[in-house]
Amino acid sequence: MTGSRKLWFVCVILILALMKISDASGIRLVTKQKSLGAIPRQMFSETLTMSPDCRHIAFAAARGQSSIVLIDSREIRRYSNIGMAAFVFSPDGKHLAHPVPMGPSWAVALDGKSGKLYNGIGTTVAFSPDSQSLAYPARKGDKWVIVLNNEEKGEEHDAILKGTPVFSPDGKRMAYGIRRGMNWLLLEGGTEGKAYKAILEDSVVFSPDSSHIAYGAQLGRNWLVVRDGQEGSPYAKITKSPVFSPDSKCLAYAVKKGRANVLVVDGQEQGALGEVEFIAFSPDCKRLAYTAKKGLKQLLVVDGKQQGEFDSIKDNVAAFSPDSKRVACAQREGMKWSVMVDGKEGVQYDRILQNTLTFSPDSKHLAYIAQSEWKYFVVVDGVESDRFDNTLLNGRLIFDNSKHLHGIMESRGQYVVVDVDIMSQ
Repeated sequence: MTGSRKLWFVCVILILALMKISDASGIRLVTKQKSLGAIPRQMFSETLTMSPDCRHIAFAAARGQSSIVLIDSREIRRYSNIGMAAFVFSPDGKHLAHPVPMGPSWAVALDGKSGKLYNGIGTTVAFSPDSQSLAYPARKGDKWVIVLNNEEKGEEHDAILKGTPVFSPDGKRMAYGIRRGMNWLLLEGGTEGKAYKAILEDSVVFSPDSSHIAYGAQLGRNWLVVRDGQEGSPYAKITKSPVFSPDSKCLAYAVKKGRANVLVVDGQEQGALGEVEFIAFSPDCKRLAYTAKKGLKQLLVVDGKQQGEFDSIKDNVAAFSPDSKRVACAQREGMKWSVMVDGKEGVQYDRILQNTLTFSPDSKHLAYIAQSEWKYFVVVDGVESDRFDNTLLNGRLIFDNSKHLHGIMESRGQYVVVDVDIMSQ
């Protein structure tokens, strides 16, 4: 067979394969693009963030001797210098906050207006769920304070716990961990919790209905989970911080009991198949999935049954569909990544982007962003969209309804919002 005939034969096979995939899903994807402006050559990628609705971006860039803050391509403010930390959009997408150096001091800028000056700003800058309040830790000399709406809240502390302050979903409660001498304790609503040797970083969590709060703490040589001030059983180690169910009635976390891996659900222990790294309740709260490390492998476990053993599971995350009937995860075997859903593995790609795996509201479609041959694209039910030059590291996809989704990509030197319509064949 001549070279040209071989090439023709390969092309036909590829076209038939693509037609088979499209026919099997019964859909095709139609994409539209809207530019958010050109990507500056001297952009500070550490500052790049996306609005909650996934239609705007904010970042800092160098311009001459100055640093500028931009939302999309619109300049918001110009500074002599800028903090190299991710910017934060408010939940409603109308406000932007970020740390900024002011000479030897630091401040937090809100919508281009700088707040009070401090010796340093903590890593957690948090908006309340209603977007009306902004809180963050700030350093005054060798002490730390919590700043709420540009006013210091309470007294000074020796340190503020990483991952706090945390707002409750209804925005009416705020909690943060503090160090006092050699002890750590949680402050919430003006009330001090019990003093512990340590509080587990990034473990403080409110229930979805805002009525409960939980966190991990060290008492002596053991670790335990505290829920609404009540201590759970002591263990050698907490391997996964507490997670509330969507209805706020259940609490799950993972621990080491001696050398055994244990999953604790509402205080009841059950053996885990490995060291648990991620826990998810189904939306109807009737099912539970977790990922776990076992030797050099990672496992997906659903309802107590192992669903797969892989070289890696992306972000250690498993996703339930809204109707709670389907479970998906992105997994790696060797050098290739694929998505497993309903126990079946999909097409292999060079990469699958973190935080992009999502189901449609009617649970019928599964979408994610993949990369192959240095190009990026949206995949819905195995059908690929048009290809783009790049995507955002912290990007994601949002379904507007069960037939339409969108995300942000890079195309020809610009950031673009990509709208994808799911059409029947």
